[in-house]
Amino acid sequence: MNFKGKIFFDGDLSLKSIVDKKVGVIGYGNQGRAQAVNLRDSGVNIAVGLRESSISSVKVQKDNVRLDTIENVIENSDVVAIMIPDNQIDTFLSDYSSYFKNGQTILFSHGYSVIYGKTILPDYVNVVMVAPSGGGKIVRSEYKKGFGVPALVAVHKDYSKNSWDIALSYAKAIGSSRAAVFKSTFKEETETDLFGEQVILTGSIPLILIESFKVLVEEGYDPVVAWFVCFYELKTIVDLIFDKGLESFYHMVSSTARYGGISRGKKLIDDDFRFKMKSILKDIKKGSFKEELEEALSKEDNADRDIRSIFNSKEFSQIESKLLSKVKNNR
Repeated sequence: MNFKGKIFFDGDLSLKSIVDKKVGVIGYGNQGRAQAVNLRDSGVNIAVGLRESSISSVKVQKDNVRLDTIENVIENSDVVAIMIPDNQIDTFLSDYSSYFKNGQTILFSHGYSVIYGKTILPDYVNVVMVAPSGGGKIVRSEYKKGFGVPALVAVHKDYSKNSWDIALSYAKAIGSSRAAVFKSTFKEETETDLFGEQVILTGSIPLILIESFKVLVEEGYDPVVAWFVCFYELKTIVDLIFDKGLESFYHMVSSTARYGGISRGKKLIDDDFRFKMKSILKDIKKGSFKEELEEALSKEDNADRDIRSIFNSKEFSQIESKLLSKVKNNR
């Protein structure tokens, strides 16, 4: 497979297309804060735009980042990075898109609001995406270590014909190219990101962990041992997979683990499981999940009740609260 022009590393990219521009970051949550401070530390001229009543103002001032009103930041920026929650972006664009200037670049860190949003962005702006594959705290901590979090980049509208250069330079400035930057599209990023979250990252893995723990405890095993086997050992496995690759991983474990994992894993991940995965993807692609999410959020249902129902093990909570910090601090 030819990766040329699809994957970029630090030496492939330059900061030139971003350091000579003024960047405005709208919002200062975990992702906005991390990207703003990383941009600043990479020599980019940045300002943060917040509503006057925003409680995040204190954080901006503490980080020694320039703070201004949203209107002023948009007016004075060449690149406007919108770092507010997905479900607020459509309203934001409806309220502020008239402030966007000819040739300005509007940057998102997720394609969701552009793919599913109702507001039509002006034809006279660039619309790009730089989507780090990790939360804001990780984006910042990896940058401070001299590394970075991989990112997907995409261009939705290329009005000024230099949008790719800007997006790739921005990705380098937040540290992503120290790992890898992958070329994508807004639609691809949105659908694969939702799929990855629902099927792997916040769907199957956490639920498999807690349900495995419950099974062992119900069968009379020591809760501490069950926690260690089901929860803590996951980190060593993930680290090994990341270090050696998924296929090589199976040659790094014992014959017992390899045979048992594959033979029993096939019983869990069967044709029915694959059918369910495809069904989940279908709901994402046709917009059913988006409609379901909007209806749930309108009823102030953000799955908290389901989380409490699933993670209802007192033993797990007690062990996690007491043991996890001690294990981590004992390194």
